[in-house]
Amino acid sequence: MVQLLIDRLNGLVIPDQMPEPLIQSIHAFSEVKTFPEGEHILRKGQVCHGAFFLAKGLARSYYLLEKKEVTSRLMEEGFIITSWLSFYRQQPSNEYIVAMEDCETVYLSFEDITRLYRDFPIFNVIGRKQVEYSFCQAEIRTQMFRGLTTVKRFEFFKENHPSLIQRVPLKYIASYLGMSDETLSRLRSAYRRRQSIS
Repeated sequence: MVQLLIDRLNGLVIPDQMPEPLIQSIHAFSEVKTFPEGEHILRKGQVCHGAFFLAKGLARSYYLLEKKEVTSRLMEEGFIITSWLSFYRQQPSNEYIVAMEDCETVYLSFEDITRLYRDFPIFNVIGRKQVEYSFCQAEIRTQMFRGLTTVKRFEFFKENHPSLIQRVPLKYIASYLGMSDETLSRLRSAYRRRQSIS
């Protein structure tokens, strides 16, 4: 399972490859952790002490707004699961992360990641590219809310996350897209009707 993480990190430095001593260190520091469906990986108020590479499964991050859950991220295989502000600042998280399916992860602690940054300059490049990716994903979602109608938001989600349409319960997708369950249900029904006609 750790090899999946190695492949993911190597993909961030193509055409270069991580040196063997770095790969050996990642193997040494990595810990396989599993979370059954419904278990929280992180709760509000806890400090995020590491990052999880999601090898198998599905996870969701959310926050509470007037006692209602608002989905902020949906993470499938290949994602790095962490609460970014809590992780980098080592301060209590303001969000929850929960396993939506049985999850198999590869865990690296904050201390070990910091050690990899110190000992291997190329790992700083990997870290920067991962942060760039996460920032771009957050910015795309922000722009989606600023400029797209509910119809366009649904179409954007469907085109960019086709597998999640089948795996994620409707209410969580609706929350992620900033619309009611009823609105999303109508949009999905209309989409299916168009698909059956074409």
